[in-house]
Amino acid sequence: MSRPIHRPFRRLGVVGAGNMGNGIAQKMATEGFEVVMVDLDYGRVDRGLRIVRETLEQGVERGILGVEQVEAVRGRIEGTTDWGRLADADLVVEAVFEDRDVKREVFARLDDACGPDTLLATNTSSLSVTDLAAATRHPERVLGLHYFYHPAKNRLVEVVPGEETPTEITRRAWGFQKQLGKTPIASLDRPGFVVNRYFVPWANEAVRVLEEGRADLPTIE
Repeated sequence: MSRPIHRPFRRLGVVGAGNMGNGIAQKMATEGFEVVMVDLDYGRVDRGLRIVRETLEQGVERGILGVEQVEAVRGRIEGTTDWGRLADADLVVEAVFEDRDVKREVFARLDDACGPDTLLATNTSSLSVTDLAAATRHPERVLGLHYFYHPAKNRLVEVVPGEETPTEITRRAWGFQKQLGKTPIASLDRPGFVVNRYFVPWANEAVRVLEEGRADLPTIE
């Protein structure tokens, strides 16, 4: 990477305008960053922008945000289908649905669309960061940033370096999560990372308890 490793983040990108993507974009914009949110077509883009607007308006109704704040946040999010708008981003977060082939295709495309020093992150909850990074020519610039729903409200984020992610990149991404008001936790690139490693078995056991008739739903909940 030719630019300084500690260069401040200014312009950000999100690929995927679905429930996770638009929430991530909203949080970034709320913290004052310019964000480009990319999806396949303007139907998806418009839906994502509409959800951001509705979520922000809920904040106004609850007295958390002012009308001017909402307009400022919305003004910092650009929705587009043009991947070229990601060329000068400092960080791009992939937030498409959990399909390995689709995500690898996204990273291969980001490898071409973004500048050589853009950090690339995946919001995967279960797939191998190292495997997704291998779809790029520069896997050392890829890491996992697993946000939790709703990403504009939930503070938790798992920071997951791939096998080729340098410590400096991980530290830079970690520090940026704190800038966003997040609570980062470290994880190795292993199935389930940290949270889902215990949450999924816990949820499965709750289903088994119900199936065996040991307790009713209110008790289990």
